[in-house]
Amino acid sequence: MKLTEASKQQIDRLYQGRKHVELTVGILRDGRKETVQWGPDREEKPDKLVYPVGSICKPFTASLLAKYVSEGKLDLTVPISEYIPDLPDRWYPSLEKLATHTSGFGTQPYTLLTMIPFFLKMNREGGLFHTNPFRGKLDDEGMIRIVRDTVLRDRPYPFVYSNIGMSILGYIVGRTDGAGFWDALSRYIREDLALKDTFLGNVDLLGYDRKDQPCRCWQWEKTDAIAPAGALNSTTDDLLDFALKNLDGSLPYLALCHEIHGPCEKNADSGLAWRLEKDRPFSWHTGSAGAFSAWLGLNRENGTAVAVAVNYGLVNAEEIGFSILRGLD
Repeated sequence: MKLTEASKQQIDRLYQGRKHVELTVGILRDGRKETVQWGPDREEKPDKLVYPVGSICKPFTASLLAKYVSEGKLDLTVPISEYIPDLPDRWYPSLEKLATHTSGFGTQPYTLLTMIPFFLKMNREGGLFHTNPFRGKLDDEGMIRIVRDTVLRDRPYPFVYSNIGMSILGYIVGRTDGAGFWDALSRYIREDLALKDTFLGNVDLLGYDRKDQPCRCWQWEKTDAIAPAGALNSTTDDLLDFALKNLDGSLPYLALCHEIHGPCEKNADSGLAWRLEKDRPFSWHTGSAGAFSAWLGLNRENGTAVAVAVNYGLVNAEEIGFSILRGLD
């Protein structure tokens, strides 16, 4: 795989002081994919690992949303109370606001009181790299309780990255399908996206923390309400296939995900779950799941894309991905 010096430097930075790196990088260019996996010795390997890709689940959830919008089953501008029965009579954000993290819902579905037992359990199990903070903590009933108990006002809310907001969106998507989110997205991945190595749930792969200690993958249960925000596993090869479907027009409704729907951070706007760079035609999203990091980005103008996955948490996967994607201009 031919890389720029800037990209090589970012990969060198990843390897510095780490003994167990499994890094997979995929590039889509001119409709063709190239995927390389490097092990701890920096030698290229033919294996295609299935990684937990965390929040890259969010663009998949938004893709199914876009499909239902195109079919007239959902409306981005309609408040969520139209799709969740028996809520108190007051103002609620729209589906679009959920998909752009501007709904007013907080980052996580926890209060100070409910966080105490979680932190105690996390410390016993070795820290956040080892412990999925969302597993077994919140089912659909508990999530609806949060919706009922969170009083929001009819005013603009700033961008606040919200796992609970995305999970409410996934719940509504699952109700629209009739099968629930987990089964609805699984069928969509299999039948519409035709991805063979992408799925919700668990994989058996060792990741590593900041002390180079092994960590098992975060575990998920089908009843976890936060699954729409981060329960996805995939290969970089499949992520590139997903990127290609977002670029080639084969599923026209996916273009809706890459239109500007709201504000984001300083240098980006919000698509539907995707972040849209202001100075370049890039759509991208990071993924973090305990001791694993991932990144997926695509260039909407020249049709290139990059996927990165690595078995360490909180590392520079985003910087590696951006440097490679910029080099494909």
